[in-house]
Amino acid sequence: MANEYRTERVEPSLRTQGYASGREGASRRHNQPFHAYEQAARASPPPEASDVASVLGLPAEAVTPALLTAITPILAEIERLHWLSDQAERRSSWLEQQSDRHSVVPCLTRRAFVRELESFLVSGESSGTVALVQVAGIEALRQIYGLAAGEGALRHVAAVVVGALRASDMVGCLGGSDFAILLPGTSEDQARPKVEAICARIPDPPFTWLGHRIPLLPAMGTHQLAPGENAEAAIAAADRQRRGLE
Repeated sequence: MANEYRTERVEPSLRTQGYASGREGASRRHNQPFHAYEQAARASPPPEASDVASVLGLPAEAVTPALLTAITPILAEIERLHWLSDQAERRSSWLEQQSDRHSVVPCLTRRAFVRELESFLVSGESSGTVALVQVAGIEALRQIYGLAAGEGALRHVAAVVVGALRASDMVGCLGGSDFAILLPGTSEDQARPKVEAICARIPDPPFTWLGHRIPLLPAMGTHQLAPGENAEAAIAAADRQRRGLE
């Protein structure tokens, strides 16, 4: 069935392995020193007259040795500019991907989640449910034990949330300890038991820090997506449901 969920837990590191390896590869490409390009350019043979004629749209006999000598540095400069442009595009793409990923957990940032949810809503296939999971106790943990403890708790929650979802589902960390989930093709009646099961697994097994069991108390809300609504309205509706206002 299209909406059938897997019951096994999947570690977030496995769900993001492709992304991590791609990020490392992109990083290596972007950090490639320019002198490596210069060395390769110097090692390249000079252009043939026929190649220059093809580029300039001239007959081969029109490319004299003097013209070939004059045009070679220009062609090298054009090639260098193409190389720089390609590197800039690669780096821009890499930075865009980086800005979409949360810095602590394997989830989308708030900006990226809202953008993807908006894209889903305007695609014409807006059948689905958005859920909001807020976990109380993480902020107090930060204040008592520090940032590392809070980040550890966020990773614990993200492992439970991401590990319980399908590959087609989408998770975003909206900030603090608020997680948003998009369940495409899933009605609210189908989504609520699934999200309730996720919330039940967040404190069991409990998160521990320095030998202490830290109580994490999740609360949830769901909202059936409707044609014509925007992403912010859908998230706000799920939040109102979480707070018992709907």
